[in-house]
Amino acid sequence: MNWTLSVIIICTVLAFLFSWQEYRRADHSRLLWRLMAIWIALAALACIALPISYRTTSSTTAQTDVVLLTDGFDRDSIPANVPMFTVDRDIKKAYPKAMLMSSLDELAAHHPTFKQIKIFGYGLEEADLSQLDSLPISYTAPAVPPGLQSISWPSTIHTGEPLVVQGQFYNEDSQPVKLQLKELNTLSDSIVMPSTKTAYFQLKAKPKVTGRLVYQLLALKGRDTLMNESIPVTIETTKPLRVLMLNAAPNFENRFLKNWLGENGYAVASRATISQGKISEDYINLNKLSLQRLSPSLLNQFDLVIGDLSALKALPSNESAILRQQIGQNGLGIIVRAASTDKTSSWLQRDFPVNTVTTKEQPAVPLKLQGAADNTAKLSIDAAYISYRPNTQTLVTDAQQHELAGLTLLGAGKLVFTTLNHTNTWLLAGNRADYGKLWSLLISQAAKKHPVTQSWRLATVLPVVNGPVQVVWQSGAAPQSVTINGTSMAPTQNPDIPYEWLLTYWPQKPGWQTAKINNNDSFNWFVYEKDSWNSIRKLKQIAATQKFAANRHKSPTVTKQIQQSERKEVSKIYFYLLLLMACTFLWVERKFVS
Repeated sequence: MNWTLSVIIICTVLAFLFSWQEYRRADHSRLLWRLMAIWIALAALACIALPISYRTTSSTTAQTDVVLLTDGFDRDSIPANVPMFTVDRDIKKAYPKAMLMSSLDELAAHHPTFKQIKIFGYGLEEADLSQLDSLPISYTAPAVPPGLQSISWPSTIHTGEPLVVQGQFYNEDSQPVKLQLKELNTLSDSIVMPSTKTAYFQLKAKPKVTGRLVYQLLALKGRDTLMNESIPVTIETTKPLRVLMLNAAPNFENRFLKNWLGENGYAVASRATISQGKISEDYINLNKLSLQRLSPSLLNQFDLVIGDLSALKALPSNESAILRQQIGQNGLGIIVRAASTDKTSSWLQRDFPVNTVTTKEQPAVPLKLQGAADNTAKLSIDAAYISYRPNTQTLVTDAQQHELAGLTLLGAGKLVFTTLNHTNTWLLAGNRADYGKLWSLLISQAAKKHPVTQSWRLATVLPVVNGPVQVVWQSGAAPQSVTINGTSMAPTQNPDIPYEWLLTYWPQKPGWQTAKINNNDSFNWFVYEKDSWNSIRKLKQIAATQKFAANRHKSPTVTKQIQQSERKEVSKIYFYLLLLMACTFLWVERKFVS
């Protein structure tokens, strides 16, 4: 704009100056012709200095296919005599025939009349595909890349829990590949992937410290390292559950369970009836309380009640009502252990009718736990099974699918009912693993769930350096201040979910990143190197490009003439000719005519 204005001002001043000089000449013959020549010459000079264009409408037909090359394309599959483009400099170096573009927007801006854009290779990420939204697309996917096909592990575990890494690995080689999970230089677990096939794997490690750890997942073929990826995990200390045990009488089952709970960090208060009007009280990891009478204030201090059905049925009516109210309204959990001799009905047994099998001796049987891949070791059980009801969930069965433990909802709380009364025999046999699995399952299903008022979530899968990472903060109240790695951020509220606040961050360095809300609550996540998880990223690009291309095919390809408006620049030759003619007239008029 400044250049245009300067040219117009200069040419106008010169036109008036030259016109005044011509007017001052004594010979006024042909004065009008001379003035016209001066103005035409200076106007032509201005048009030469300025870009002069005009808008016109043209008709074109979309008939040309073009090829967009991405990483992983096959040279032999590219059609001949077709324009080729790429935004990857490495592809341009390896395949000079391709035209390098700075961005995909150039395809839409400069080539609007393509009949179809054919994408070859592993395709594009979702953010890049959005730049081709107005263009017809087709896609030819390459062969599945070898290596990891899928991977999953928990980002956060609690003290004592194992880290479980699961996934799928494609080994295209004729030799087997070994996968290893390492903490620093210590091998935690390993597995061999068979040759020339895709197989599932599961690796486990048991962290011995709390805080943030980074394991390494390696793929080895002989002495060659095919893959070395980071597995970040945060180990948090577990807030101990507070358990109240109500027993009809002291016995080995209750004693072993109480000790196991104490050894695993649970806070336990135990009450057992010794004789009429006399009870015993025990406390582990917990200060002494008065357990003589169940009251709302007492039960509010516990997350779970574990009791014999006979002891619970023997409670006074007012204490039974208080227990039922705490379960239904305050979410207190309860585990009820029933014996085959318990015949009278109770609100605790309403959804769990027990059938007793008449047999001389009940053999030991393996158990099937909910969510477990393998059966447990054999366990002696009572000849009593729970009849399934539609409003219950089965947790433990035997080999014949007899239900031995089930779950139901009681208002805000949960009730677990079981006929297992001899689990201590596992501990006597040294089988602590199956004992822990069984009781961890029952306790986790029944224990009171404390509401979470605020939480962090990472919306971006496998974030990398210099790539956008979306962090989500969920809370009923708007955050006062948010920082990521010490940098202040401005969160935006999710228009669809009012209690979600979104932050987009571009990490500059790999490793652990820290977000803080209101200078208090913090959230840590891990950022990977740009070239990490290559095989998984390629599979993700293939899937995204296939989906995008399929949606593009839903729109009919444009084959009719397209009327498009475009701006054309006027050729400078016309202005040069005008300038030459005007100057020639002025020179001839002064030289020969005067």
